Amino acid sequence: MQVLVLAIYAALYPTLLAIVVVLLSQPRRLALLTAYLCGALTISIAVGLTLIFALKGSGSLHDSRSGLSWTADLAVGVAALLAAIVLATRADVRLTARRRAARAASPGNRATTEPWSQRILARGSVPVVFVAALAINLPGAAYLIALKDIAAAHHPTGKDIALVAAFNLVTFLFAEIPLLGLLLAPERTAQIAQRVNAWFSANGRSIAVTLCVGLSVYLIARGIAHS
Repeated sequence: MQVLVLAIYAALYPTLLAIVVVLLSQPRRLALLTAYLCGALTISIAVGLTLIFALKGSGSLHDSRSGLSWTADLAVGVAALLAAIVLATRADVRLTARRRAARAASPGNRATTEPWSQRILARGSVPVVFVAALAINLPGAAYLIALKDIAAAHHPTGKDIALVAAFNLVTFLFAEIPLLGLLLAPERTAQIAQRVNAWFSANGRSIAVTLCVGLSVYLIARGIAHS
């Protein structure tokens, strides 16, 4: 159940929806979104299973009360709280603005408001999108904690694989649902994705702050309880 909660948290990642909207605006949107999802699932599942087997092989995680387990909860919980503070105070916006101004002032540099990942995806072919997905979708905080929890439970290998696969299927729902929509109702899917992305753009910061605070409280409380 805890792994499912972390997977839902990981799925509420506005950047994923922004990437999906970029891909849906391209002429070969079905092929590009398929390539992105395949790349994202490949790297995420591969890294996840590698970390689980490494943790289990190290013997450092006997159960959820192991030192590595509860200290990881506390560390990520504190990091999530700091992220919430940064987002709530808009410190990240000010830092980004200073960096953009510095790049614009440099000779030969053109200012842009688009992240590098979205620029690559917007201009890429199927192989480029696949490779970009490999680089973009390394494990985040919620996924790392879920992997630690799975390793600490010492399930059989088959169940570890099933849990990691299920976690990723939930995490990438915002890419999987539009992909299915492209097969059934392409134009309608693109329109809905645009509206959802606009809503996330307007409310994304508040959502992110709420998610970070929630994750922080949960992990810090669990870390203290297991210490």
